[in-house]
Amino acid sequence: MWFVPVILVLLSAGLHAGWNLIVKRHEDKLFSGWLTSLAPSALLAPALVFTGLPAAEAWPILCASALVHSVYMIVLVQAYSHGDLSVVYPVARGTAPLLVALGAPVLLGEQLSPMAVLGIGLVGGGITWLGLSAWHASGTLRALPWALATAGTIATYSMTDKIGVARTHPLAYVIMLLGLNGLALTPYVLWQRDPRRLASLWCRTWPAVVAGGVLSLVAYLLVLTAMRLTQVSYVAALRETSVVFAALLGARVLGEPYGGRRMLASLLVASGLFLLVVAMRG
Repeated sequence: MWFVPVILVLLSAGLHAGWNLIVKRHEDKLFSGWLTSLAPSALLAPALVFTGLPAAEAWPILCASALVHSVYMIVLVQAYSHGDLSVVYPVARGTAPLLVALGAPVLLGEQLSPMAVLGIGLVGGGITWLGLSAWHASGTLRALPWALATAGTIATYSMTDKIGVARTHPLAYVIMLLGLNGLALTPYVLWQRDPRRLASLWCRTWPAVVAGGVLSLVAYLLVLTAMRLTQVSYVAALRETSVVFAALLGARVLGEPYGGRRMLASLLVASGLFLLVVAMRG
């Protein structure tokens, strides 16, 4: 059943690119990112009646992950405020699996085959190339530090959630994770935004924000389920194929350029994905 986590993560990748597009296009990215966490958790909270609350041993991990996710959302919003989707998203998502591949063997005891290491390197390298080629076209460095900071938070919460989701029901975990993330962000949002502006934004844009939140929740639920089936290093790398979807969306929807370099980088990602799938089968 090696193909089950592959299918789950690739489905998640497409959904993840979709909600990032919604955040990028929104007139207030902080508001959008905040409610992307809070809204789906509130909508799906009744499901906890069937799953129960997360197990007691998962709560310390859950709270730590929620704080990391909150920092992730803040730096992601900053990155999107300074650069294009086709720059920020590839650099952030491409660097993250390389950091996970370095950290997981030490922190989680995972063992990677040489083929898996090569596959992760190709995926991460190809994705980062996508971002750097977009940066070269835009000619600004302002978004790059924020994108790299985002990568650090992605790697941290990926390894944290690998531990947490093994201790409880995945749906209960993701509902509480997004809810705690949204609550942790609330003081920062209220500090940065006038409540009247937030109310006005909600009235005008709530359908798109809620849709993005649901995409985010389903995407991460699929990832957490895959983490229960295989190593986080594989999941982190496979998940970042969402960058190819995001680059195409940026080109088609936002009019951002997608030239020959990005096509070659996408081929590198596809090659890395193939090697990872072969390594997982082994």
